[in-house]
Amino acid sequence: MHGQHLYYFCEQYVDIEASNKRLTNADLFAETESILTAIQDQVILTRNYKKYILKKPDTDELCRKRGKESEAIQHLTAACEQLAPTEDVKRYDGLAKIIHQKLAEAAELIDNKSPYYKYIPANVLENENFKLYWNRNILTDKTKNYNRPDIIFMNNKPKNTF
Repeated sequence: MHGQHLYYFCEQYVDIEASNKRLTNADLFAETESILTAIQDQVILTRNYKKYILKKPDTDELCRKRGKESEAIQHLTAACEQLAPTEDVKRYDGLAKIIHQKLAEAAELIDNKSPYYKYIPANVLENENFKLYWNRNILTDKTKNYNRPDIIFMNNKPKNTF
C-alpha cells in the first residue's frame, strides 16, 4: 500500500503543485503533517489494513461502527453511515473556520492572529467596508429549506455578497 499517494499523483486530473502546497504553506505541526501523509498513503491501522497488508487472517475487515462495509480509509473518511453525520460536519466546520479566519484577516476584521486550531469565529464581524457572518440564517423572499450558509462575506463598496 505504501506509495498510493504517489500513484494517484500520476492521474491526469491531479494538480501536483496545489496538492503539495500544504507541505510548505499550511503552518502544520510535524505530527499533523505525518498523519495526513499516512492517510494519503493509506497506511493507517484500519481493519482492512490489518487483514490485507499485515496479513492477519483472523481479523474481521468490516467497519467496527456498522459492520456492513470494509473498514478502509475511504470508508472512514467519506462513506461510513455512522461517522458521516457527525465527523464530516466537524471536518467541514474545521475547514470553514480556517477560511473564515483568512477572510477576516484579509478584510482587517480581526487584529490578533491566533493559530487556526484555536480560532473561534464570531457570529458577526464588520467594519465600514466588509461584513462577515458565520453560520447565520438568511431571510429570503421565498421559503428555502437550506438558508444557513457557513460563511457570508459582504463587500460594501461594490455591494457584492459571497
